Amino acid sequence: MRSTPLVTGIQVRYGDLDTLGHVNNAVYLTYFELGRVSFFRKHFDSFNLDSVKFVLARAELDFRKPITMDDPVVLETVLESVGKTSFTFSHRLLSQDLKTEYCTGKIIAVYLGKSGKPETVPEELRKLVEVA
Repeated sequence: MRSTPLVTGIQVRYGDLDTLGHVNNAVYLTYFELGRVSFFRKHFDSFNLDSVKFVLARAELDFRKPITMDDPVVLETVLESVGKTSFTFSHRLLSQDLKTEYCTGKIIAVYLGKSGKPETVPEELRKLVEVA
């Protein structure tokens, strides 16, 4: 199961930059998070997002080219798969014309129940994911 890519515009802020004028490596994870939030808001409108809690279990990032303040950037987010207790997302940070790839990554997010411990992804949420 692989979802249709969702493209989210990214605004590079001055505070995102390191002393070399590049987006700091840690900020890329924040950009990826924006993509996942946009994905859930688009596809799970009928599901109460306040009751869905996730934590990152794994993050892989491959940096291809530095992003600077003046680079128009978009983020492509794809839901790659749903496991028993987790979701796997892939992300790509690209130039607005989609010709330059700045960074690729994979995120595994674990679903948490009310106890704060990993739980099986509820069937209601799994069904919503299947149509994304």
